[in-house]
This record gives sequence, structure tokens and C-alpha cells, in this order.
Amino acid sequence: MLKIPRNRPDRRERGTALIEFALVLPLLIVLTLLVVDFGRAFYVKNLLEQAAREGARRLAVGSSVEAAGSITRSVASASGIDSTRISVTALDLDPTGPNQVRMTVTMQFNWLYPGVFGLLGTSPSGTTLTGTCAMRREY
Repeated sequence: MLKIPRNRPDRRERGTALIEFALVLPLLIVLTLLVVDFGRAFYVKNLLEQAAREGARRLAVGSSVEAAGSITRSVASASGIDSTRISVTALDLDPTGPNQVRMTVTMQFNWLYPGVFGLLGTSPSGTTLTGTCAMRREY
């Protein structure tokens, strides 16, 4: 007599998918948390770069250092960054090149899930993100 194969798993293999899922689930959760936190850090880094670019542009066209710092802080605060948490450094003369100005914006970034980074052996307290832009003076 010919045996017809069934689509049902053997009795010995029942629950295997549940055990495999239970083993993989923690890894997937940690990976998801890492992606969320790194995405936030990348977003804030881009915002700091944009704020530094706007401040350097203002400084390059002849504004004062105070006005350039003010526009940098307003761009950062309009983007959702607390302007009291950033430090702005403007150099009127850049030693790397003639007639250049440089704007640097620095912020202490706090991770949403510091415990995940502690598991990986990195500093769970946060990291310093910096946005820098240098432009040639135009006046």
C-alpha cells in the first residue's frame, strides 16, 4: 500500500517553532532598539550640521559672532533641539586656510535605551555629537 505524505509535522517536532521564536525574539528586540537609537542619533547629528552650516553662512557674509551664534541657536531650537543644551563655538579666522570662518555646534546626546548600550560594552551615559562647518569669507 502506498503512503500519502501529510502536511502535519511529526509528533516529535511539535513546538519547535515556538522554541526557535523564543530564542530569536530577544535578539530581534535588542536589534530594533539599537536601530531606533542610532536613527535618533543620526537625525540629531544632521540637525547640528545644519545649524552649524547656517551659522557659518551668517558669519561668512559679514555678521558678528553673536549674530551667527544667535542664528545657530534659533535653527537648532526650530528643529526641536533645546538650545540650552548646545554649545556654539565660532572662529572668525580658521588656521587651516586663509579667510575662512568655522562654526562648531556640540551637544550631549542621551540614549533612549542606555541599558542596551551597556550590554554592548559602550558608555551607556550618552555621547557628544558635533556639527562643524567651515566657509570662505565673502566680504
